[in-house]
Amino acid sequence: MEPLKVIQIGVGGFGRSWLKTVLKEPDVDLVAIVDVADDNLKYAGELLQEMAIPMFHDHNEALSSVHADAVMIITPPQTHMTIAFDVMKAGLHIFLEKPLTYSFEDAVELVRKYEHYDKKVMINQNYRWTPEIQAMKQAIANGSIGDIGYIDYSFRRLHNSNVDTWRVHSGEFLFTDVSIHHFDLIRYLLECEPEYVTAQGIRPSWSWCEGITVGGAIFEFPKGILMNYFGSLSDFGSSTTWNGKIRITGSEGAVELCNDIPYWSGKGGERQELPLPQMQYSSQGYSLHQFINSIRHDTRPVTDLMDNIKSHLMVYTVIQSIRRNERVAYDEYLQALNP
Repeated sequence: MEPLKVIQIGVGGFGRSWLKTVLKEPDVDLVAIVDVADDNLKYAGELLQEMAIPMFHDHNEALSSVHADAVMIITPPQTHMTIAFDVMKAGLHIFLEKPLTYSFEDAVELVRKYEHYDKKVMINQNYRWTPEIQAMKQAIANGSIGDIGYIDYSFRRLHNSNVDTWRVHSGEFLFTDVSIHHFDLIRYLLECEPEYVTAQGIRPSWSWCEGITVGGAIFEFPKGILMNYFGSLSDFGSSTTWNGKIRITGSEGAVELCNDIPYWSGKGGERQELPLPQMQYSSQGYSLHQFINSIRHDTRPVTDLMDNIKSHLMVYTVIQSIRRNERVAYDEYLQALNP
């Protein structure tokens, strides 16, 4: 079977790690690279060495100049929708880095277009695809903690972004660009959507970002399940990993993630490390294979647009709760996506 012909748009920041992932993948034929910054294209050229892959500053020029099956959009979130709509006009499959967008209106417009689009649109949520998260997923699925009652989720890091990058000027950076991973993980582990959210957020005086870098949210899920979430990108002291620290407690025990090590604890006080499943691919590599397989077998990728929009709404309802200073109904926004 022929490799998937792919254009990568964006090779700065996370785009650099994605470029390395793509180049290692035999089922992908990289046919063009796009970036607005000369330094990023120079980096790509040095990495590619003798490979004759054309490079462009403008994505529309690349779309009209090379034959491709799919496009990977690894650019700042505020550019996602403009590029995605142009790729849709070109009729190609889309792999889009999270977060989907900063705008609920743009998200609705993309959903409307996708309803009539016969190509795949997959959003990357690579935090799902690691051995430690899969171990937690299996422990919950096999009933080892019984009926879930509540979740405690904390994320703490001191993160200083590069000066004058787009991240510095983001309004709700903690939630839109980091917590989106955590919210998506909870949706994945619980296999359900929240019903209500109450949230608060602040910008500490010492923050590197112009927007919110510290905040918390209470999510109410079906069957009375409650999640307490706290996140900080302006924290001092001990830090969590990027996954954060997770405890999911049920009627028969709990599963925890501490320093990326998964544990099971029983009612009798016993505690043991969960075995890690063997995975041929993980993280970004797994996401890329999901995308390739969905195209080849014409199946819906696990984190396609219609799934990821629900993780996007968890972020959006948090932001609305902060702005409105009130408890917000998740379903109020989910119903707005229905035709």
